[in-house]
Formats: sequence, C-alpha cells, structure tokens
Amino acid sequence: MWKNGRLGEKQLELKEFQVMKKVKQLTYPQDWSAYNQAKCKEKTIALQLLLELLDLTGEPNKFKRTGRPSFPYKEKVICMWIYSHNRFSSRRSISDIELAKQLGLLTKTPHFNSVINMFRESSMSDKLLELVEITSLPLRMFEEHLSIDSTGFSTSTFERWFNIRTQKPSKLRQWKKVHVISGAKTNIITSLAVTDGTVADSPELIPLVKKAIKNFNPREISSDKAYSSRENLKFISSIGAVPYIPFKKNSIQNPKGCKIWSAMYEYFFNNKEEFDKHYHQRSNVESTFSMIKRNFGNRLRMKSFDSQINEILVRCLCHNLTVLVQESFELGLEIDFNNCVNLYSAQKDN
Repeated sequence: MWKNGRLGEKQLELKEFQVMKKVKQLTYPQDWSAYNQAKCKEKTIALQLLLELLDLTGEPNKFKRTGRPSFPYKEKVICMWIYSHNRFSSRRSISDIELAKQLGLLTKTPHFNSVINMFRESSMSDKLLELVEITSLPLRMFEEHLSIDSTGFSTSTFERWFNIRTQKPSKLRQWKKVHVISGAKTNIITSLAVTDGTVADSPELIPLVKKAIKNFNPREISSDKAYSSRENLKFISSIGAVPYIPFKKNSIQNPKGCKIWSAMYEYFFNNKEEFDKHYHQRSNVESTFSMIKRNFGNRLRMKSFDSQINEILVRCLCHNLTVLVQESFELGLEIDFNNCVNLYSAQKDN
C-alpha cells in the first residue's frame, strides 16, 4: 500500500510537470541583430551625438570671474560624460580623457580633481537638463503613452537622527530622489526633477507634464497611486490625455468639481481588466530606472548638493544617448539634432 501510494504521487507529479511544460510562456521578442550592433557601437556613436548636440547648443552666457581661466562649457560636459559613462574613479577616467584630448576634443587634459569640481558648478544644472530634454525629441513621434514615477539614489553622506525604537541617536544615509516622465515604448526620458529623498511624489506630476507637452503629444499618462489626486487627473484631462492612475482604498467617487475623477473612478472599478491594460504600461518607467542604475550605477559618488544633482543629470543624459543609439538600429531612426534644437528653442521662447 505504501509503495503504491508513493508511486501514485510520483505519477501525479509527472503529469503536472508535463502539463506545465505544455503551457506557452509569455515572451518578449528581441531584435538581437540590431541589439548587438547597437551595443558594439554604443559608446562611439553616443559620443558623436553628444559632440553634435554641444556644437548646436553653443556656450551658455559667461560671467566674469577672477582666478585661473575655467574650462569651456563643451569640454566640461565631455569630461563629465566620460566620467559617468565609464563608472571609473576620476583618477582612472583621466586616461580616457587624455584620449579625447589626442582626438582634438579637448584643449588640455584636466587634473582628476578638476573633473570632480566640474560637477559642483550649479550653473551647469540648467544646461544639463536642457541637453536631457533635447535628446528626447528625436523620439517624440513614437511616444503616445508617458509614465511618471520616482526613484532614489543613495549617497555617501549621512545625517544624524533619533531612532525611536532604540531611543538613541543614530546615523541615516542621505539619498536623492529623481522624478522622471518617460516614454513607455522606448524608455526615453522627456524631463525630470531632482529633489531631496523626503519630497512627496504627487506635487511633481503637473510640472513634469507641463514640460513634456511642450514637445510631446501624449494620449495617455500613467502613474501609481502616489500621484492619485483630483488636481492631477483634472490637469491631465485638460491637455487631452487620459489619466490611468489607480485609486486608493479610501478614495470615494464624489467628484468635488472634477468630472474626470468620477468618470475614471467608475471605469477603474467596473472595467478593471481594460484599465489595467493601459495602466501597466507604467511598468516601463521601472525599466528606465533599472537601465540607468545597471549601466551607470545606483549610488552617487559626489558629496555636495549641486554636484549630486549634476551627477544624476549626466547619468540621465548618458541614458538618453544610449536609447537613441539603440533606436537608431531598431527603428532605423535618423537623428537630426539641428531640427530638435530649433524646435526646443522655439517652444522655450513661447
């Protein structure tokens, strides 16, 4: 009886295994030929795109300063890009920066401490943000669904705080939060904002969407429950897009003057499966964060506030250039930064 029982159990397990083996697993096709070509030429083409973009955007407004002459803006960005893309220390990055000098991209090779000092300049932040936003424009015709979310980057600095559990003073690692709006198809970053780690997510939605719609025409915008508010849904609806933001457990249908809140509330609970098909495209913004952190690191190496902001901006610039290289092979995309810069300048002046 025992042997027969054990045999029956094994036969049952074998049948279950065979049934599971026959179930077709969901797969995501990959154009490996285009992927391989893009990765083999990624760094070379990305640098070429960066140089073209820097030539078109020109030098920012200079101000008089005393002391030793500073490096040109273009050369600073090149050095910062090499440092962030390589993920080496400033000392180990100097050899690659020296190669850039030999190619005629730099007038001289900076000291490794000078590379770190380039990140500390607060005047670089606005210019770096412009570069990130301009690099998203070649893909504006491919993105109809934009997703919003935030992620944290840990730092090497700590702050003192009082641990309630142990009733003793303790240290807590500081971290920065980056709020991103990105395309669901290509993972391109259209705009971003860098804040302290404790800043709430919801108030950042409207400023990010305002920046994105200057150059993109999204039909759908998705985010998680942290961004669920009548004000956010109303604004997304006002620009002609559908807000796919799930509702919290304590939410009620009462519109309180916001009709789209009531309509989406009913759609969310009565057509959950259809709602989720659109909402779950938001998962692509998580892929965007994963790409940045895997390729360029998840911990900030700079210590000052301005340098940490610039470090995040340069990493996002590296990411966008990487995406453009990938899509140039997969979609046959021809990148015309001249047209993008003119479009960006025109929208900025309006």
